Amino acid sequence: MSNPWLLDGLVILAYFTLVIGIGLYKGRGERSMEGFAVGDRNIPWWAVLASIMAAEVSAGTFLGTPGEGYGLRNFTYGQLAIGTVLARIIVAYVFIRRFYELRVVSIYEFLDARFGHTTKIASSLVFLITRALASGSRMFVPAILLVVAWELIRDVHPNRNETLLLYVGAVGFLVLITAIYTTFGGIKAVVWTDLLQVVLMFGAMFYATWTLWHSVGGWEAVKREVRTTPVDAEVVEARTQDMLRKAGGRLTEADARAKVTAAVAEESAETAKTALTFWDSGIEKDPVKRAELGFWGNVKKVLETEYTIFTAFLASVFVTMATHGTDQDMVQRMLTAPDIRRSRRSLILSGLADIPVALSFTFIGVLLWVYYHLPANAARRPEGDYFVNFILRELPPGIRGVMAAGLFATAMGSLSTALNALATSFTRDFYLGIFRRQAGEYEQMVAARWSTAVFAVLLAGVGVGTAWVKLTHPEIRIIPIVLGSFGYTYGSLLGIFLVGMVTKTRGNCTGNLLAMLIGFVVVAILSNLPNDLAKMFAAQLYTPPSWLPIIEFPWRIAFGTVVTFAVALCFRTDSAAIKSIAENR
Repeated sequence: MSNPWLLDGLVILAYFTLVIGIGLYKGRGERSMEGFAVGDRNIPWWAVLASIMAAEVSAGTFLGTPGEGYGLRNFTYGQLAIGTVLARIIVAYVFIRRFYELRVVSIYEFLDARFGHTTKIASSLVFLITRALASGSRMFVPAILLVVAWELIRDVHPNRNETLLLYVGAVGFLVLITAIYTTFGGIKAVVWTDLLQVVLMFGAMFYATWTLWHSVGGWEAVKREVRTTPVDAEVVEARTQDMLRKAGGRLTEADARAKVTAAVAEESAETAKTALTFWDSGIEKDPVKRAELGFWGNVKKVLETEYTIFTAFLASVFVTMATHGTDQDMVQRMLTAPDIRRSRRSLILSGLADIPVALSFTFIGVLLWVYYHLPANAARRPEGDYFVNFILRELPPGIRGVMAAGLFATAMGSLSTALNALATSFTRDFYLGIFRRQAGEYEQMVAARWSTAVFAVLLAGVGVGTAWVKLTHPEIRIIPIVLGSFGYTYGSLLGIFLVGMVTKTRGNCTGNLLAMLIGFVVVAILSNLPNDLAKMFAAQLYTPPSWLPIIEFPWRIAFGTVVTFAVALCFRTDSAAIKSIAENR
């Protein structure tokens, strides 16, 4: 074949055609909102399991998790998967039971029954905004592959504006393909295409691991190389240019390069010390420095470290309870199972599968670091996007296309369910709840389809905006973007849901709104959100006090939940709501 990229294009085209065909076929003849949103609650548990995994393993995981393994050279990111298993058990036996008892379509209908209309609307609005931002920000990730492929095919390196235009086209194309089958097929199309996408994702993951393992020379080579302390020229160059840009002429290039080189060398030496580790307490390891920090200093260090044993058993429990218990995106597919027992089975088994998946993608990142630091490959080491460049530059035609399809599968799997969940929540909570209270099943379904199309445009816009942020701030990592975006608000959601689930007489609409607001403000301050936003415009609003921890993204939901829950408990449920609870029970 004269053009080596043609075979890859045919493989990807076949994948897109198959996905659209399956989606439209499975969703044919849909006439009701119940069918569009929860598949008439008649989807096999193993298909629900695959769909949950497809939503969890987004394109951010496919590329971002290897990025964590590459940057850290260890498996500490995999610790977070442990807490997800504990959280899923809680969600399975506390949350799912109440959702099935009330036969909700939008899970925020539970809050309506428990507290009242205002709490439902506020919580649903928080979900709509947060999910649009979180899912939209993921969409720029698979577009990276299309942009890099374009560079290789055309043999040109586009400037920033040209790259942004490429992202616009790539994001728009992927969103359009996904929106077609999601709009017409509903949740049935989402679940059954997810099954295909999970198979592709696992195939791509296993092939990448196997290829890299043999390319680097096995375990002994991995152990030897990850403990070296190289100073990567591309990292020094990128950081030097960033420092010069921020200095605004106050530094010479030589001075900036010297400072950056020293910092990168120190980071490389520190990273080598923790290479291949799984557990990290986050507490200062040096006895003298640990004593100097004192108790609060070590607590602060733990909260400012992303992946520790404390985030594994505490923070990630709150994260998963929020994403799998209060997010319409994830819960909606659980409600498609015929009964509570099979829904619980799908949820818990997906958590057990999460651990090897997280470790495998992290290991791919470690192997990529070794591969690109072997003397034979060092000259081919890219400036970034290491997994994408490995797929496009090192794999043979055909296989390269299958790997690309695996990446697109993860992106489209998480996007399709986000679109369906956003449309369902808007239709049930706003269209039916406020604008058209008498709307029948068919009218609701039509409204949900139009909503799917509108949200597709919104998510594409967010994806392009995220690409712009990444282009202007190349030092930003993918995983904190994807996971951090919902950390500011989902703690507030989880806090209100927990009050509703575990108490009978606490919380009311006024108190809940106040609690959610306070929870958000506390997390924004503790995570330094105002300064992070100002940093995009080369500004700083204030200097945080030295004693105040700047919490990392796994802790945001935990702090938001605790604060929201505590404040909401201060308010008593009014008698009318208590009577409604009794009737619903």
